[in-house]
Amino acid sequence: MNNGILRASLPAGQDPSKYGIQAFNHPLNLTKEQLSQVALMTTSVDVLVSICVIFAMSFVPASFVVFLIQERVNKAKHMQFISGVQPFLYWLSNFIWDMCNYIVPATLVIIIFICFQQDAYVSSTNLPVLALLLLFYGWSITPLMYPASFFFKIPSTAYVVLTSVNILIGINGSVSTFVLELFGSNEIGGINDILKNVFLIFPHFCLGRGLIDMVKNQAMADALERFGENRFRSPLAWDMVGKNLFAMAVQGVVFFTITVLIQYRFCIKARSMSTDQKPIGEEDEDVARERQRILGGGGHSDILELKQLTKVYNRKQKPAVDRLCVGIPPGECFGLLGVNGAGKTSTFKMLTGDSIVTSGEAYLAGKSVLTEINEVHQNMGYCPQFDAINDLLTGREHLEFYAILRGVPEKEVCEVAEWGIRKLGLIKYVDKAAGSYSGGNMRKLSTAMALIGGPPVVFLDEPTTGMDPKARRALWNCILSIVKEGRSVVLTSHSMEECEALCTRMAIMVNGRFRCLGSVQHLKNRFGDGYTIILRVAGPDPDLRPVMEFIEKELPGSTLKEKHRNMLQYQLSSSKTSLARIFSILAKNKEWLHIEDYSVSQTTLDQVFVNFAKDQSDEDHLKDISMHKRDAVAVDITQLKSFLTDEKARESCV
Repeated sequence: MNNGILRASLPAGQDPSKYGIQAFNHPLNLTKEQLSQVALMTTSVDVLVSICVIFAMSFVPASFVVFLIQERVNKAKHMQFISGVQPFLYWLSNFIWDMCNYIVPATLVIIIFICFQQDAYVSSTNLPVLALLLLFYGWSITPLMYPASFFFKIPSTAYVVLTSVNILIGINGSVSTFVLELFGSNEIGGINDILKNVFLIFPHFCLGRGLIDMVKNQAMADALERFGENRFRSPLAWDMVGKNLFAMAVQGVVFFTITVLIQYRFCIKARSMSTDQKPIGEEDEDVARERQRILGGGGHSDILELKQLTKVYNRKQKPAVDRLCVGIPPGECFGLLGVNGAGKTSTFKMLTGDSIVTSGEAYLAGKSVLTEINEVHQNMGYCPQFDAINDLLTGREHLEFYAILRGVPEKEVCEVAEWGIRKLGLIKYVDKAAGSYSGGNMRKLSTAMALIGGPPVVFLDEPTTGMDPKARRALWNCILSIVKEGRSVVLTSHSMEECEALCTRMAIMVNGRFRCLGSVQHLKNRFGDGYTIILRVAGPDPDLRPVMEFIEKELPGSTLKEKHRNMLQYQLSSSKTSLARIFSILAKNKEWLHIEDYSVSQTTLDQVFVNFAKDQSDEDHLKDISMHKRDAVAVDITQLKSFLTDEKARESCV
């Protein structure tokens, strides 16, 4: 239209084709704010890639604690400490091994980026930064996972929880700061800067945010390059990826230090005993005599000395171990008997450094368990209650491994391992994986591990559990040979027969205290000399009072030990009467007392143990009973009877 008007207005004689209007349209240059917005929108796609990297790398470090928890739970970790491994070296070796394993998936991530040729990640300037981000992420996240191994008991639970936490922190932290940066105003921008600095304490955020900032920097440079400007900045700049790398470098050192401090119990203090602790009260004369000897300084010559050793667990009112005093000389086999919960294993845990001593003191070979635990470990062997076995190692590999830890010269390691194999009768199974062993063979292997290095004191916590009679006898012979060599053995057991065969002295433990102490024959003479009388009275619900009055009158000195619905059990000293007189009295008065049957037997050491064990309290059992009573539903008996007699509800009767 404009050209038509122009050409119609031309003077005569002019060529219209030479005249016309041409329009040229060019966009205005973008401002810096507009360019930043374009770069952020371009980065949004690459943020998904960063999220995928965070998601994948959250699984790898969480897997490192699985084996650590398993080692702690089955006491393999504690066995290594007893054998001479320093806690710092234990964690350092684990860290080095875990970093070697971490490098494999980190390298695969880099290879995948190279295969897809993403300039934001694999350009000549960005590829080294990507490698540094992944490397320092492994450096910092690996020791961050280690403290969890102290608190979890089930490895699979720890793996799931840690993986979820890693994903949650990494993705939420990175995405939230990116969204605030994308849509936020100036006021929100200030809050976003604070959040980005706060989140730097998490390696997950450092990795995710570092990848996003690197991609954003590349997108901004590409946008400006179209206008002939080179505004590319080094990704290692402090306000980009540099501060993330520095934060992760510091975190690795801090988290590893925290792990080692937890292992050394730097921040854990023993529970202080209350000043109003109950007095010891009346105790057996042999136990009291031993306490006086130890407190008077008479236990310095003993290889193992316990002085007022006490253990009180958190949230427990009664002590698990209550002021034990005993001294064990060299060349003695000392037996510790008691039912489950009596305090035997708790005592062993304190003596081996696995549990903190609440109060008191213990010395092994003159070294304090409280202040010189490393020197104490050099003089002890320990067979825990449950086998500290690695299922993938063979029996021979176990013995060779612990021989090396014990400091056996390299040339003699195989010879020492072979000695343990023959000593415990493991020749047939020694080259098979320990996970395939029977319970008895596992106990043999655990005992052999405790004997490696010839420690002067060996602690055996129920060593013959699960063994057949032949294997048990063989282990007894092995323990006797150790005692003959002048070494001391402290063992716990539920078997009186085992203690009679092995122990030169023994103690029965009830509620954390010794109830009796002495040689087997001494305990038999004191507590096993007498008769046990068991009476059963006829009738569904008989009156036991006439029988009780009769026994008290005719057999003075008898002690009632048990009383059930129709059964009475008495203990009677043999010095009070004769066996013939007991039978005569019971036979003459059987009919009118309605005694259905009776038996008289000599008291055994097993019966002594049972009599003491009856005094063992079970707080958890009593608590369960009280809870059941509290949760019980009250039933109206009158309504129940009317329901059962109702003709309409006859079919419902049972």
